[in-house]
Amino acid sequence: MPAEQPGLEMRLGREQRRISSQHRQLDTLYALLVRAIDEGDPSQVDAAFTRFEGALDAHFSLEDGFYFPALHGQRPDLDEQLDQLSAGHALLRGELAEIGNILRRDPALAAGRLDAFVTALARHEGVEEGLLSQLQGS
Repeated sequence: MPAEQPGLEMRLGREQRRISSQHRQLDTLYALLVRAIDEGDPSQVDAAFTRFEGALDAHFSLEDGFYFPALHGQRPDLDEQLDQLSAGHALLRGELAEIGNILRRDPALAAGRLDAFVTALARHEGVEEGLLSQLQGS
């Protein structure tokens, strides 16, 4: 990390905590979605899915629109990793949109796809948090 950026490590630590907090919030919203599917009320399922999808989109938008571009500028050596994470966001958004379409027709089928989706999302989040930890330790 450049020595002329004394506050950068502090800002990275703050961003790491914010991103980790958003990851935990997404876990909570996913649990609410699963509960709504289990209870079988279509309006509750739709509301829970909309909240989860909106929170995920906002999270990805923050990373892609603010955090990753700032890191590109500070750490050009991470360009490939950051580009892969952004590409992962696009894939995850597409998969979640497909699940949303299935959810309206067949909640049980969508629940299985959601499980696989959340596993992929957790792997993605792990890579992000590992990168953030690495940056803070730099």
